[in-house]
Amino acid sequence: MDAQRKSWPLMVVVSFALLIDYFIYGLVTPHAPSLTDHGGYAAGVLIASPVFGYLGVRVGLKRSMICGVALSAAATALYAMAPGSALRLLAQLLQGAGAAATWTAGLSLVARHHVERRVEMMGYALIGSTVGTLLGDVAGGSLEQIGGSALPFLVAGVLVAIDAGLRIFVLPSERIGGSSFAGLGALLLDRSVAIPAAVVGLAAFGWSIVDSLLPAELSRAGIGAAVIGLIFVCASIVYGLCSPLVEWVSERVATGKVIAAGTLAMGLSLPLLAAVQGPITTGGALCLISLCYAFMLDPTTAELGNAVDRRGMACYSAVYAVFNVTYAIGMVGADAASSAAAARLGFMQVLLCISAALVVATPFLWRKA
Repeated sequence: MDAQRKSWPLMVVVSFALLIDYFIYGLVTPHAPSLTDHGGYAAGVLIASPVFGYLGVRVGLKRSMICGVALSAAATALYAMAPGSALRLLAQLLQGAGAAATWTAGLSLVARHHVERRVEMMGYALIGSTVGTLLGDVAGGSLEQIGGSALPFLVAGVLVAIDAGLRIFVLPSERIGGSSFAGLGALLLDRSVAIPAAVVGLAAFGWSIVDSLLPAELSRAGIGAAVIGLIFVCASIVYGLCSPLVEWVSERVATGKVIAAGTLAMGLSLPLLAAVQGPITTGGALCLISLCYAFMLDPTTAELGNAVDRRGMACYSAVYAVFNVTYAIGMVGADAASSAAAARLGFMQVLLCISAALVVATPFLWRKA
């Protein structure tokens, strides 16, 4: 118990780091000419994740975290001073690479320091990304109205500096041993890694579609931006509060079955967003989906660390690099689907397609559990 209390500063640093990553992502969204402009971010994640999966083992997780915030600082500076498309693409690539470092090392730190309550602690860490998205979306427009286009990035720069200080001075130092990569290939190809990684991609795809399309649907229904923001804030609160519940269930039911049940529940819940009307019922439906998302993502993220433990290895950064890759693929798929939906399909049709995919995947996940 004392060790758990001592690791809470680490949890705060990791959660804040994920918050800043998604805060910057949400901050630049109003300035993006199209959804495909975020392809540079996804490309940076896909390219850099294997690199930081390797470096996390070789040079240490703290150094990877510091490298991540340095890349985020460089990306923020480029966003602020480079309106040109070429430099914007470079900023996207640097931001994605910084996210790869932060997520790979951050989740690895949580997995290393929390074995007994790993599902719950992963949930607390992931709250940061959800809150960061919300704050970034709101701040991007509000700060620009107050102080012009430079103010959002000035605020982001201050927050990145705070983030850097926390990573440098609060994260514990670590010994860099001669870690072996023997057996790593077998680990990454094992179904105990491959199946959770696939679920991560499904969860990212489902939630990113909602995050992309729901605000526009609510705006067309005459719901104001402040109310839309409040709906997503409530969903984020539900996500955070249910972390102990997900941990409690995961201790009593096989983790694979918890993941399969969460996948089925999310598949059945998604169409509710298009079936209900009004901010209160929509908020209730989104909170339900947020709960299902937690039952998919929290135990899945923890299970990747468990796969490393079962083989007696310590290469957490390798499996969380896989997490980053599949999550980025899910986000890219959601961007593409959002663009297609805007041209051909209605909101309900898109949700039904995603729902069908999640329901069809459930029996496979249940059998593999």
